Amino acid sequence: MSASDGIPRLAFETIDPAVREQLKPTVDRLGYFGEFFQVAAHVKGAIPAFMQYTGAVKAPLSDAHNEVLALTVCGALEADYERIQHERLAKRLGFPLDWIAAASGRPGSHASTLKDDERKLQALAIAMVSSHGLRCGSELEAVVAALGPERAVAALLQVSRFVNIALLCNALSLTLPVASVFDEPGA
Repeated sequence: MSASDGIPRLAFETIDPAVREQLKPTVDRLGYFGEFFQVAAHVKGAIPAFMQYTGAVKAPLSDAHNEVLALTVCGALEADYERIQHERLAKRLGFPLDWIAAASGRPGSHASTLKDDERKLQALAIAMVSSHGLRCGSELEAVVAALGPERAVAALLQVSRFVNIALLCNALSLTLPVASVFDEPGA
């Protein structure tokens, strides 16, 4: 339990068996039961609904599109917990470190590392976060022109999803048992 928030972290063995079964592949892949799920498991039905929603909004987008949105939002909102998870996922998916750095807006990175459609998604995500979703019409139009309406809406939903996760992780000061890919030996 975090000393500051008073919300106990639930052990994997203590959560609902059906949710445990649903999360087992994720826990096995990561090698740990993340604090986000340790907290979310307090609300019955939240994790299955979250996982179903995640699958639906992620499906129309490529891995590169999903990861650039995740890394951009989490970088902009200083959400280290989720940013580090997505850095590690992007690396597992085969994205090079310079791409991951550009997607997360790390100092010294170059947006030119990203493809044109990825830069448009990044611009939309930054505009949405920095303006609270206001005045981002030109960025949205650029994404619609590049990716079409379905993927543009999926991108909007993903940005709002990552904002939600980032705010929750930041409010609870969640931490990971793993380091950023940029802090690993040889990075």
